[in-house]
Amino acid sequence: MKICLLTPRFPLPECGGDLLRINHIARYLKSQGHQLVLVSYTDESPDIDAAKDLYGKVYTVKRSKIASAFYSALFMLAGRPIQCGYYYSSSFNKLFQKVVKTENPDLYISHLLRMVPFLECAKLQEKSIVEMTDALSKTYMLTTGTKCKSMLRYIYMVERHLIAKYEKYVIKRFPKVVLVSQADINFLSAKMKGQNIGSLELHANGVESPSDINHHIVDTHKICFIGHMQSLQNQDAVIRFVNDIFPLILAKKPDMKFYVVGAHPPKSILKLENGKNVYVTGFVDDLNKFVSDSCIAVAPVKIAAGIQNKVLVAMANAIPVVLTPLIAKAIPELHDGENCLIRDDSQSFADACISLLEDAALRERMREQGRLTVIEHYQWCSKLKGYELLS
Repeated sequence: MKICLLTPRFPLPECGGDLLRINHIARYLKSQGHQLVLVSYTDESPDIDAAKDLYGKVYTVKRSKIASAFYSALFMLAGRPIQCGYYYSSSFNKLFQKVVKTENPDLYISHLLRMVPFLECAKLQEKSIVEMTDALSKTYMLTTGTKCKSMLRYIYMVERHLIAKYEKYVIKRFPKVVLVSQADINFLSAKMKGQNIGSLELHANGVESPSDINHHIVDTHKICFIGHMQSLQNQDAVIRFVNDIFPLILAKKPDMKFYVVGAHPPKSILKLENGKNVYVTGFVDDLNKFVSDSCIAVAPVKIAAGIQNKVLVAMANAIPVVLTPLIAKAIPELHDGENCLIRDDSQSFADACISLLEDAALRERMREQGRLTVIEHYQWCSKLKGYELLS
């Protein structure tokens, strides 16, 4: 089968969880013998050759900032999601129409809701899968309590109503809509109020488990946070940790260092770096190698939907994880005190980190059980099985 994937961002390098996921979907589809065709936006000089190694045929359009601004406003005025307008352009639409005619794919995959308008224009709903990944309306609903003063906060406040309506529309119109957590499926099902939800299907995230984990040397002074830093939820989590939680840890453990590991940190995050105990790395070439010596991984996330890759990556690297109940709910195999520590308020979150720092036996148990959990339950090949089959 020939499968066409539409992506709003060029999938290489893998500098975010969304790109990691779509590339693993592509790897799975390729392993099943399917031919792949990628149609994607680019912002800079893309590594076309590397993309061709995975996707086979690659078609690209450079994203225009002028077009993004124009269509963002136009879509918002029409009552459609701003992000769909931001990633819409006539040049991309023309290219896609050409691909439809020349390649004649059997199946189409929209990576995120942002690319759905192109499938609608071509009337390809019945031959398409929407890789929604997360229930964005759920994420945006939680942004009201963020500590981050980013412009994204105000955009999300407007966008949440538009995206909620569009999610319902897509669920009704497309034969298959994929999400990564049952919690998000339950959330959207409740919003549909008894309407047809047969299109919703679960294909959770997976993780690649490093094989040389026993040879890693652990730095007992290193705490890490993993996440693409353009997202409001990650910005909010880091600011929350640095301002409210880390000082409580430093009061008892003054030699601790906190590393913010993720691409595209904005000024609000960069200014947190002090050269003493808070470090902002930006994008790192080998994520597993950089974080594997961490003593603890923290995920004080209060705004989220779906499964957080940051948790799976940390556990795959045998790093004990302290996380909030909100994101723990998306991974049913997580159990407080068995394979992770689940805490909500700042003081208890800090206390959990300190207990891991002071109790080597507890830390070792969390390392072993956490890694075992992801190896047993979160392998990409099993989670993506049957992905290409329409409902």
